[in-house]
Amino acid sequence: MSLPLIRKPFIVQGLAFTIAVFMMNNAQAASEQEQIQQLRDEVKELRALLEQYVPQSKQKNEMPQQATQTSVAAQNQNMPKHTEASSQPSALSFNSASGAQVQLYGFLRGDASYQAKGGDGIFNRINKVDLEGNEKNSDRFYSTATVTRLGLDFKAPIQEADVGGKLEVDFRGGSSNDTIRIRHAYMTLNNWLFGQTTSTFLATDLQPEMIDFNSPLGVGTYRTPMVRYSGKFNPDISYMLALEKGNDDNRAPALTSKLKYDFDDGKGTVSARILVTEARSRVSYDKNNNQLLADDADLGWGVAVGSKYKFSDSLQAMIDYSHVKGDSKFLLYTNNAFNVNPNSFELNLNEFDALTVGTTYQVSPKLRSTLAYGAMFAKDNNQFAQQAFADTTQNKTLQQGWWNIMYSPVTPITFGLEYIYGERKTFNGLKGKDNRVGAMARYNF
Repeated sequence: MSLPLIRKPFIVQGLAFTIAVFMMNNAQAASEQEQIQQLRDEVKELRALLEQYVPQSKQKNEMPQQATQTSVAAQNQNMPKHTEASSQPSALSFNSASGAQVQLYGFLRGDASYQAKGGDGIFNRINKVDLEGNEKNSDRFYSTATVTRLGLDFKAPIQEADVGGKLEVDFRGGSSNDTIRIRHAYMTLNNWLFGQTTSTFLATDLQPEMIDFNSPLGVGTYRTPMVRYSGKFNPDISYMLALEKGNDDNRAPALTSKLKYDFDDGKGTVSARILVTEARSRVSYDKNNNQLLADDADLGWGVAVGSKYKFSDSLQAMIDYSHVKGDSKFLLYTNNAFNVNPNSFELNLNEFDALTVGTTYQVSPKLRSTLAYGAMFAKDNNQFAQQAFADTTQNKTLQQGWWNIMYSPVTPITFGLEYIYGERKTFNGLKGKDNRVGAMARYNF
């Protein structure tokens, strides 16, 4: 047998064996590919189930990280690094059982004061300081923590309505000034406000900063029950119109309004306000003389205008002026709203001007200082002044100046030191002085 004939069967058999092995490998590979594809399909189904049932968890885990990264990037460009944590939710925020968002705020504060001359108490009493020759409240030291404040801001998640509220208290209630006192308590519905808050006739945002808790002379901080409507003519001009509780004897609420204009990209603001109220003396009897006292009423009113302007990042100034007749409730340290003519029982309305002016300088990011002046000048040529000539509780003029420094070593903590000097003068020329130094430590939360 020749070699070619011997090789031919072996070649054919080898080729057949090779083809068989190749086909087996292909079959095995196809089987493996089918298994891999089946596993891939199962993984896709599992992923779809996870995305269907736990999308919120995924969002909660991913979104804060993305928001934090965005926030940190912006802060790295514009803000100090220590503010990066501000993007995290506050531990003092929570949701109520009804679903309202609640924000807790306030401060812990302690005050101390040394009074060389002045009134009976730690805080401002410029209208009642001792008169010369009858000084009983000189050379005294006071301290208190009753101005500590707690507050809650509410916001309800209601569609197509802006619903909110505020509750704020301190511990200056009662005759001993050591019980809880409600400062603000109101609810808001879109542009309406119902409850107790600072009077619309006042402009606390225009007041020079003062450490003394009783606030500066020449302005007001009166908080009263009211119904108020607020709105805007444009982004820079806003207005308010309110009916507020006046004196207890009044038969009608006081009408107040405010018009506010912000200008120069928010560096400045101007405020104009109006007050219309009733001055009323109810029927009463003088038991000693068996005599009928006044049952009369008259119209009380007031107008006010003020402004504040930030000249630079470090310097700002403010001024506020009011003219009021027949009211003693809305502005601080004023005389009685009226006295009663003993013969005709007619009301003699008090009339006065009030002024504050001040400037604040930011020495550094942690240190600022305020220098300011406040005054009240009562009209002295009317019947009220003539009848109050011998009444030493009524004042012809009040004047007060103060200078303070405020230091914040870290954001939530502030220390303050303040010097106050003031004088009062009665209608009959008697004078009294206010001369004291106050200090304050406060922790905001």
